[in-house]
Amino acid sequence: MKKFAMLFCTAVLSVCCAYSQINFTGYLKDEENNKLKDVTVNIYDQNELISTEIVSKKFSYDLNVNTYYTLELVKDGFFTKRISISTFGAKNSTEPFLFAVEMLVAEDKNKKLDIDFPSALIEYDKKKQIFDYNVSYTKNIKKQSEEVFVEKQ
Repeated sequence: MKKFAMLFCTAVLSVCCAYSQINFTGYLKDEENNKLKDVTVNIYDQNELISTEIVSKKFSYDLNVNTYYTLELVKDGFFTKRISISTFGAKNSTEPFLFAVEMLVAEDKNKKLDIDFPSALIEYDKKKQIFDYNVSYTKNIKKQSEEVFVEKQ
């Protein structure tokens, strides 16, 4: 009977852990800190599109732990922005992550910033026990983006 109880508890705990979720809320703004409306948010789990939604001013999603996601933000007149989120290592008791997403105006509507990599990587910091930006990744991508943008002008 003890073995059955132990197996049952393990199974229940595994199911609970598999469905643990962390809330991510993003606030949409432009370079002048104006709130943006009618932004398409696509969410990818690995490379599979799992959600598409048109939002205004902010978005909020509960994401499963131990998964890689990519948020793709699309708005006419702005460069598309991608943000990678890794929920590996997080616990379901982790605080929600709030962040601002600044979208850059595309002055020439025909010009595209052809960088396929996410502009930011958000991941769980085990030492701090919170989600945070990977600063070195973001700086490196920003530098590469600026170089590509200057070359295209």
